[in-house]
Amino acid sequence: MVTNTSAALVTVRFGEFLREKNLISDEQWLAALATHWSETPRRRFGDTLVDLDILDSGAVEEAAGVFHDGLDVVEVRPSA
Repeated sequence: MVTNTSAALVTVRFGEFLREKNLISDEQWLAALATHWSETPRRRFGDTLVDLDILDSGAVEEAAGVFHDGLDVVEVRPSA
């Protein structure tokens, strides 16, 4: 008998990760999302959290390191 055990990748966004880790509340997440998506140009979600005084920059950086599993991540944005 062969068992089909396939793994699926699931996208988890940074804000959802912060909520799952109880670093931000649902209300803080929604407030930050509203601000984040209304901004032009759109900034990184962590920057929005810092500007709204929900988390400090150190907490965002630490959480981002855990979120990215300790990998060195370079964010690339398309040129205008």
